[in-house]
Amino acid sequence: MSRSSNFVLQGFDDVTKTVSAEWRVRIEDLEQLKAVLAPESDSDPDLKGLYVGLSPRVMQKIGALCIPPIVPDAILTGLSRPYLAFDAVPYLIHTNFELPLMLDGRKPLAVFGDVYPSDWFDELLEPFEPFVASGQILRRIIDTPVPALKQQHPDLDGMRDVLFALPDEAWRINAYIRDILNRSRDWDDDLERLQGSLLGYEDWQNDWWIEQRSRRLPGAD
Repeated sequence: MSRSSNFVLQGFDDVTKTVSAEWRVRIEDLEQLKAVLAPESDSDPDLKGLYVGLSPRVMQKIGALCIPPIVPDAILTGLSRPYLAFDAVPYLIHTNFELPLMLDGRKPLAVFGDVYPSDWFDELLEPFEPFVASGQILRRIIDTPVPALKQQHPDLDGMRDVLFALPDEAWRINAYIRDILNRSRDWDDDLERLQGSLLGYEDWQNDWWIEQRSRRLPGAD
């Protein structure tokens, strides 16, 4: 299967406005797909963008282009390329599913980081706001001024780390700050495992991830 023909149909939760369902499909007739997505696809010749808010009529047309053809569920209203780096992972990577997983009690801690101020970063985290306000999710914001960054980019002040935790998992915030963000040693497999555990991955998932990491390291067998 050509990677260029892989797409993901996405559904978005009405409450959190985040991805809550995905269906991976294969579409080989990209010209037909561009026509279905036009005019939004006119400036996206390789169809690498995220297309959301698609009507049932458009989704039906996309489903007819799939190999094999499908009838998309009504919840599916978006289309994007899959995260190819996660293709071989035998479990759900939490990326893009953080909030739904937390509200479902399946993820105790989520951590995000970027430069600040950043409108993009603020928009990314905006869906968490109502649940922070209601006390369903706890939040800690850590701003680290970076003078060198400020000197090169006057509109930026530094780096911002935002940590979210379920109320009964608040201890993970302090542990993540102490052992991961403020660690006193170089990154290694033990820290990789600790980070994964704090974020809610199971032992067998951390085992698999660390094994793959070891294979990617220079000089690894």
